[in-house]
Amino acid sequence: MHILVVNDDGPPSHRLSPYIQPLVSALQAAGHLVSVAIPAASRSWIGKAHIIEAPLKATYVPPQAFHNDGTWNETYTSATDNTDNNDEWVVINNGTPASCVQLGLFNLFPDRPAIDLVISGPNHGRNASTIYNLSSGTVGGALEAATCGKRGIAISFGSKEEQPAAVIATAARLAVRVVNHLIGNWDERVELYNINVPMREDVESRPVLWTRTLPYYWAKGYLYAEADAQQQQEQVNGDSEAQHKPATTLRQRDFKWGAQLLDMKKALQASEEGTDAHTVLNGSTSVTALRANFWHVPGLEGPLELNDV
Repeated sequence: MHILVVNDDGPPSHRLSPYIQPLVSALQAAGHLVSVAIPAASRSWIGKAHIIEAPLKATYVPPQAFHNDGTWNETYTSATDNTDNNDEWVVINNGTPASCVQLGLFNLFPDRPAIDLVISGPNHGRNASTIYNLSSGTVGGALEAATCGKRGIAISFGSKEEQPAAVIATAARLAVRVVNHLIGNWDERVELYNINVPMREDVESRPVLWTRTLPYYWAKGYLYAEADAQQQQEQVNGDSEAQHKPATTLRQRDFKWGAQLLDMKKALQASEEGTDAHTVLNGSTSVTALRANFWHVPGLEGPLELNDV
C-alpha cells in the first residue's frame, strides 16, 4: 500500500518532531511504500488551514540529510551513499498539514503509484477532546485527506516529554498494527480515524479501544495573554517595519500566545470512561471513528418563521 505521511510538527527534531522518523521506518518495515511531505516548520494548532497568500516551495531531502534539530544539509547529495531518490522526503516552506496533503496527493510524487491512505502525524502529544480535534494540525491533515476523497488516519503519541528510543519504537510498532487493522477492516461509514497512543513500555500489551470524542469548551480566554508595556516596547524596537510606520493616535494593545491549559488538563483527567481522553490517560490506545463534516441538526427544516414584533 502507498501511504502519504504528513505532520504538523515539521522536520525531524529532538525537541519538536521526535516521532516521525520511527513511524516512517515502522511503516516501511511492514512493507508499505511511504511518501513523506511535511511543513518546513512547526504548524501546531493550525487545523486544516491553507495560507493562501504564502507561496510554497518544495525541497526534496534525503532522510539521511536531516539533522535532529529541524534542519537539514542543504548540499547533501544522494551520490554520497547511493541513496535512492525515491526515498526523498519533501519539505514544504510555508506548508501546513493540509497543503502538504494537497501537494502530496496531486503534485509531488508523479512517478509513484496512486496514494491509498494518508497518515497525519505522529503528533508530539495527544489529540483528545473536541478542542484538540478541531484545532489540531494533525487531525486537520487527516481531515484534508477525507475532503480529497482519500482515507485519512491521524496519529498522536501521547507525551510531550522526552521518551526513550525503545518506548518510541514500541509506540510506532503498535500504531502500524492499528493502521494495518483499520486498512483491512475499514468501516465505510468512516472517513477518518483519530488514534492516540500512550507512551509507555507496555503499551503493546494493553487494550486498543474504540472511543468517542470528549466534548470540551473553553470557559474563558485561555490562549492569549496581553504583553506588558516593556515587552511591547521591545517588540517595537526589534521590528524595523514597525519603526518606519507613521505614528498612530489610535489605541492599541498587543497580545502573545500564552496558552493556560491547566483547567483543560483537569477536565481531561476527570473525563468519562469511553472517551478518547479517559482512554489514553489511563494507558490504553484510543481509536475514534470520525466523519469529515459539520452535520446539520435534524428536524430544523422548511420555512423559518420570523417572530418580529
